[in-house]
Amino acid sequence: MEGRLAMKTTVENRVQETSTRWRAPRYWLLGAAAVSCWALSYHLAAGPGEVLAPLYAADLPVEAVSTVDLFFYQLAALVAGGAVGMVVAAFRTEWRKPLAWFIGTHYLAISAVSLGFSFAWFGDPFGLIQWAVFSPLALITILAARSTKSPATARD
Repeated sequence: MEGRLAMKTTVENRVQETSTRWRAPRYWLLGAAAVSCWALSYHLAAGPGEVLAPLYAADLPVEAVSTVDLFFYQLAALVAGGAVGMVVAAFRTEWRKPLAWFIGTHYLAISAVSLGFSFAWFGDPFGLIQWAVFSPLALITILAARSTKSPATARD
């Protein structure tokens, strides 16, 4: 009887340890998804007036205007997709690590490109601030990926 009780306690401790280990990355991913939603709403609320209105008013070829217009909404779709992916990764433990790595490294690449263009065009990091949003999101998402054990080893 004591052996069964000890084994049951060990299993309960292991389940508790595993659920605690999976909980922190879940919260990080949900927080990053919330920040992504905030960034998306800001992008869609302020962007058309700040970026697209002057573009439409300028005497530019339609190809240039349509290309920037397309990229503006592609970025919105990227951020929305990243938020959805983070929510899925938060709740689907078997998908967490690959999704978090993919989204995190993608956001890190966007940060690097934004920072590079900011220095190239404006000579300072705050000419384009997109990197200031994508960098923390990338780091939080990568941290969640690194803190997640693969599902195969989490069952052991």
